[in-house]
Formats: sequence, C-alpha cells, structure tokens
Amino acid sequence: MNVVYASNENYVRHMAASMVSLFAKNRKVPKLCVYVLSMGITGESRKRLEEMANGYKRRIRWVELRDIRERFDFGVDTRGFDISAMGRLFVGSLLPEHVKKVLYLDCDTVVGASLEDLWNTDLRGRALGAVMEPTIYESVKKEIGFGKEDAYVNSGVLLIDLKKWREQAVEKKLLEFYEKKNGSLFACDQDTINGGLKGQIYFLSPRYNFFTNYRYFSYRELVKYSRTYRAVGEGEFLEAKGHPAIIHYAGDERPWIRGNLNHYRRAYEKALALTPWAGAEKEKGRELYMLAYHLMDYLTVACPPARRMISRGFGMKAVEARGRGGENRVGSGCEENRVGSRREETRVGKEEITGTEEYKKPRIEVLLAAFDGASYIEEQLNSILNQTIADIRILVSDDGSRDGTRGILERYEKQYPGRVVCVYRPKEGKYQNRGKRIPAPAMNFFWLMSQAKGDYVLLSDQDDAWLPEKVEKLLKRMKEIETTDIPALVFSDMEVVDARLKPISPSFFAYSRCNPKRLSLSELLVENPVTGGALMMNRPLTELASRIPQACFMHDWWIALCASCFGEIDCVKEPLSRYRQHESNTLGAKRTGSLKDLQERCHRKRQVEENYHRMLWQAASFGKMYGERLTPRERQIIRAFLDLPDKTPAGRLAVIIKYGFYKSSRLMTLAQCVTIPPRRGKENQ
Repeated sequence: MNVVYASNENYVRHMAASMVSLFAKNRKVPKLCVYVLSMGITGESRKRLEEMANGYKRRIRWVELRDIRERFDFGVDTRGFDISAMGRLFVGSLLPEHVKKVLYLDCDTVVGASLEDLWNTDLRGRALGAVMEPTIYESVKKEIGFGKEDAYVNSGVLLIDLKKWREQAVEKKLLEFYEKKNGSLFACDQDTINGGLKGQIYFLSPRYNFFTNYRYFSYRELVKYSRTYRAVGEGEFLEAKGHPAIIHYAGDERPWIRGNLNHYRRAYEKALALTPWAGAEKEKGRELYMLAYHLMDYLTVACPPARRMISRGFGMKAVEARGRGGENRVGSGCEENRVGSRREETRVGKEEITGTEEYKKPRIEVLLAAFDGASYIEEQLNSILNQTIADIRILVSDDGSRDGTRGILERYEKQYPGRVVCVYRPKEGKYQNRGKRIPAPAMNFFWLMSQAKGDYVLLSDQDDAWLPEKVEKLLKRMKEIETTDIPALVFSDMEVVDARLKPISPSFFAYSRCNPKRLSLSELLVENPVTGGALMMNRPLTELASRIPQACFMHDWWIALCASCFGEIDCVKEPLSRYRQHESNTLGAKRTGSLKDLQERCHRKRQVEENYHRMLWQAASFGKMYGERLTPRERQIIRAFLDLPDKTPAGRLAVIIKYGFYKSSRLMTLAQCVTIPPRRGKENQ
C-alpha cells in the first residue's frame, strides 16, 4: 500500500497524527510505504517522523516540492490555500515510475479502520476514486461548468491508479483546465480535479472520507443539497457516520483548536498522543466561535433549514471574498498554516456539512453467564428487563446447571421472546475448559462474547441486581469518551450487599480499597479495578477482547488490559448495581490492603502464590497475543513484569518503582517483593 501526504513544517504535527493512525489501523498490511510531498519540513521533524514510523516497522520516503509554482506555465492564485495543496496534481510525475497506485490523504484526516478494502477497490477503468461532497455551493459548481445533476467530489482522500493516470495524461488535462480558468478557482486543486475529470471519477463510499460536520445532517437533508447524493444509499451513509474508516476534519471545527466540541475530535486527540508531538498545546483565542459553531451543529439537527440559511449567507460572502483574493480571512493562522487542509478555517459552510439527527439506535446486549444460580438469577433477570433503556437483549449461557437454573431461563425465554435468548457453550474445541489457565466462568464469557452482536455489550453475573438506570448512565459516559472504531470501556462502582441484599458497604471501591483511576498497563498487570458485572464495552472492544488467550486470570481483567492498551477506559464513580456476597461467589469483594489482610495472606501462602502464577501467565499470554500491536514501551513493561520472579526482593522493589507496578495499597505494593513466587520452569517466558 502506497500512501501520499503533502505538508509543510507548520502542519507537520497534524500529518503525524494522521500517519500514526494509518499505521495503527493497518498493522496487518505487509507492505505500507508513505511518500511525503514536503515543502520545507525541517530535518528535526523528519527525524521524529521516521522514528515514529520505525516503531511500526514502516518507511517514509521524502519528495521535496521546492517551489511548486515553477511547474505551472501560467500564473496561479490559490485564493488563500498554501500552494503545496496543488502537489497532488503532480503525483504521476513526482513519484517513481514503479509506483502504480497510491492513496492520497490530507493531513487533517485520521484513519479509524483498516484501509485494505479501500486499497483493493476496483475503479472500473478510471484513474481516480473520491467521495462525493453534496454540500458544495452551486456557484462553485457553476464556475467549473457543473450543473445541479453533476456530482462534485472532495479531494481530501483520493485513490489513484497511477498507471492509468499516466497513460491518460491526467496531469496534462488538469493543468489545461486550470489554465482555462486563469489559474484561479475557489478550491484550487479540488475544483481543478472536479472540472478536469468531469464524468471520469469513481465514487467511493462516504466512510472513506467522512466530514465531521456531516454527523449533524440527516441523509434527507444532504439529498436536498444535491440530488446526486441519492447514489449513496441512506444505510451506507448511516454506516459511514457510525463507523467512518477515514475521518476528515474539513470544516471550521478543527480538533487542534481549543473549545472544539465536535464528537470526532477525540480520534485526533487519541492519535496525536501517539506521536512525538503528544501534549502539543491547542490553538487559543477562538473558544467563543467554537461554542457558537457547535450550537449551530445542534441547530442543524433541530431545524435544518435554519442551518442552510445561515451557512448560505455567511458562506456566499466567503466565496465572494475568496473570489477577490481572500480578503475575508478570519482565521488565526497565515496561509501556510493551512497546508494539507481541504478547507480554510474561516469558511463556515463551504462543505455545508454534515451529519444527521437520525441516529441509528444502538443495539445493547447483556451477556449473562449462568451456573447453578437458581437462588438469585430471577432477581437479576428482572433488574435487567426493568432498565430505563428498553429493548435490551439478554444472551444467557448456562454452563451445565443442576439446580433448576436452566428451567428458569427457558421460562424467561418463552415469556420474553427475542429479549431473553439462551445459548450453550460447546465444551470441546477452543471453548473447552482449560483448568487454571482460564477459569470456567471466564471461558463461558469468552464464548458469549463470540456470539454477541450488540453495538454495546454489558456483562452480568447471575447473582447481582442492577439499579434501573445502570445501562442508561453507562451508555451516557460511553458516548462521552467513545471515538469511532476505537475500543472503549466504562465501568461503575457497586454497592456491596449480603445474600439478602442488605447493605455491607455503599462502595465496592472503598470496601476493597481499590482505586478506579489505576488503569495504566503497569498498574493493571498487578491489580484489576474493573469488575465484569460493572462494565460496558463497545463493539470494537468486544471483537478485540473475545479472542481466547492462552491464559487469563479472569475475563474482566483481560478486557481491562485490552481497553487500557488499545482504547479508552473510564469510570462512573457511582454505584449502579448491588454486588451480592454469598458463600458461592467465584471471587467476591474482599477487604484488601490492611495489615490484617497481609497476615491472612501469609496463612494462604499457597493460594497467593497460585494467584501470582496466574497473573504472570496472563501477562505472558497478553504479550504473546498482542505483541505486534503494543508499543516498544508496553512490551518492555510486560517483559519487566515477567522477570520479577527471578529477582531478589531488593531487585523486585527497584523494578516495581521503575515501572510503576503499584497496587492501591502501599503495604501490598511492598508485599510483592517477598510474596511473588519463583518462576515455574519456563512457563512464563
């Protein structure tokens, strides 16, 4: 896969965010080479980008644009865009002859999914594939000779068959068209591509270039802007909005501007955190404008005609100003700060973008693993069925109960058809019992996760009782942290109760002295604050964590590790369920961290040592399964943890301090120095 960017020094950190998201989401692509069309990117920035790419075993090749104006035989007025934006017109002559196909990405994009399907798209004999932009102004279309029925595309993502591009002399066609327009068009390269290749562009799915503002427009409203958008089905549009493969920050709501509240900003923030520019300060001074713009987004949902009127009013002034040479630039940056961007930040609405008020209703599914739970399971089923969010599907797997549990489940399945569904884990093949390596309850949940179809999945113990608003509150927090196609997990506190639901403690976190903020890889390797019955995960995390490891301490611990390393994880510090304690609990809530607890552990030395072995097995299994996806630092942390059994107590303390293998209790942190058992042969290596 060959990917092309164009950037200068002022836009390099945004390109880095886009590039790292490309690497992270396309790890399985055997060969991925990035070509950067550079206009003055410094040697230091190049070095940092190359080191970042090396971490993913990828290469960057540099093509210096120098003065690109020399490539034009006529005067060029880009009307406010940096001239390097025109670099994409020359990919055929700038790149080596052996490169037969490229994917061009603007720097203000973030990749949210694998691009293999896009790369393998059949362009059906055409040299170029791009995504339609229905909200372009009619006056802009008219300037390039387009009528209302002509579909206009955005040039921020271009799939180019370079072999045909060269054979069909596309570069020459584009330059001839631009010269006929006196080298001056509203969106320079984009208008040139549309006008010069009219009727010769293959239309890609909108998920491969999803403009962030389209989140707030309905499909019907976009069709009102341009009837040609009917070629994109409503289902395809909604799928793109829910799961965009490439997010394009093409409007005013740039994620690097302070005060931006757009839903998709988190994808950029997450990507930037993986680059050498992590922690870069956001641009200041436009907070009120960002707030006003976001309010207009919601006005779009409530009253689309109002958005149309506002955007047309301000947008047409921008068109007129750009036609006079860009006098009406309100943006905070100079021209070169916009290189790689498809939209000047001052234009409220050139792509009158986006979204829809018709959100696809999320499918919520509860996975309940049952075994001899007849005493409590009815109460739990009722608490789930009585949630404030309706139409929750409960998928139950009974693991061979002998106490009447299965009869109860079959009765509920008949009483609530479609809402309660019973399945049974096959105890052979990959889902067979594995003893201490994977406890039977964990294997039952792995089986259930493989069968889940929900957009959001919750796990349920058979003996708890949920508060009515549990799912609603977890879903609300999920929406606050979730970024498209990135794994996400939220979990809550619980009230600790006895077998008759009488209160023991109002907070599981306080009772067990467990700190829900301790969610880094180092901390999660030694202690897990995430209880399965208290969590909700999104679809990407469900798919990621459902792969059966060679070993895990418990399913919820494994899920927390996946969320911490590859996604988002957050806590609702409010008890949303009652955590029932009785003699049959698999694990249960325990008071930890006290001197008394330490003394009890000394009496349970064999069990404590067994638990440490299971933690080490889990860490080794996690490193083996996801090693290629982990960062070098994360791999180093796992290796250091696995080496702890070989250290002396003093050596262990030094490693614990160096890598942060801290438990919630200082006493228990120190206790690790003496309670971690020696390695059993080579089983943890």
